[in-house]
Order: sequence, then C-alpha cells, then structure tokens
Amino acid sequence: MDEQYIPALPWYRRPQRLIALVCAVIGGLLIAFGPEMRASIVSDEAPVVLDDQMLTLPTPTVALAVVYVSGAVAAPDVYRLPLNARVIDVLQAAGGLTDQADISGLNLAAIVRDGEHIRVPFAGEAVALPAADAQQPGLLDLNRASAADLEELPGVGATLAARIIARRETQGPYRSVEELREVSGIGEKLFAQIAPLVTIGP
Repeated sequence: MDEQYIPALPWYRRPQRLIALVCAVIGGLLIAFGPEMRASIVSDEAPVVLDDQMLTLPTPTVALAVVYVSGAVAAPDVYRLPLNARVIDVLQAAGGLTDQADISGLNLAAIVRDGEHIRVPFAGEAVALPAADAQQPGLLDLNRASAADLEELPGVGATLAARIIARRETQGPYRSVEELREVSGIGEKLFAQIAPLVTIGP
C-alpha cells in the first residue's frame, strides 16, 4: 500500500523558520537603531529637576546691632552682630586685640547696644567703656533729633534729614540704627559714616 502523501507546510507555518525570522528582524533593528534607542532610554530616565522656587525656603530675618569698634583691635570698623551680642563677640569680629591692648577696664561680658561705640584702649591709655545699660553720651538719638541736629551728621543735608524724620513720623520710632537703611538716599558708604554717631534712646 502506498504511503499517504503529506504536502509540505508553507514557510510561515513552520515554527522554527518563523522564530528564526523574528530573531533576525529584531537583531537587525538593534544593530541599526541601537544608539538611538539607548539615548531614548537614558533620556527617559534622566532625573527630574525641580523648580528652584519649590526648593527655596524662607530666610528668617535676624535683628542686628550695629557697633563701632576702635582702638587696639586688629580691624577697627563698624560691625553688625545679632542683638544681645557681648563685648567679647564684637572684639572677635574686629579680628581680636593687638599686643598693645589694655582690657582691664572693659567688661567683656556686657551686652552691646545698637549704635554703640566700643573703644579698646592701648596700654597706658585711660578710656573706659560706657555702661551697657546707659546711653552713650555724644550720640544723636534718631527718635528725638531735629532736622538741624541731623544735618550735623556727615553727608546729611536738609533733604536727607527731612527723609529721616519723615520715616520716623510715618512708620513709627526707629527700633534700631539699622533701619536707617530704609531711608532713600542712605547707601552703604553713608550708613557706615553716620551709624557710629547715632543711637536709639530708651
């Protein structure tokens, strides 16, 4: 009896050849487009950069005392320190004492006042530090000074004196010498000149 004839299957119905064809197509795609595909993957996985505003935290406002330091210190100048700073803190901000300094008459633990002038005497010089709880004589009280008094300050004319008084009358008494910066016309250079000469009275 003759064997039954079985027709050959088309190529697309043969699993081995179909799998081989698919693998060949995928391999060709990887060879041809491999760099672009890798770049796309890297691009998709790139870290997300947040807006700077989302990461910005509010900066707390720190009240400052403006103090003028002169005498036997490394760097005499006007310094800004947090309120309730001590005399020792001011001297450290000024670079420390020189070899000729005489601090026997200074109270290093005293709290400094805004607008205060601290004079560190040289050896043999008799200069006492004003009491921390008393207003330093010779300083101009910003909350009591008249226009004529303010015009005695270096760099302050009639117009600027009027602005200083107007700020006091419209926004209330000055709470610190630092608030002079809010007056139009008072820049950093002028402020450094007049800050050691003014104060805030009790």
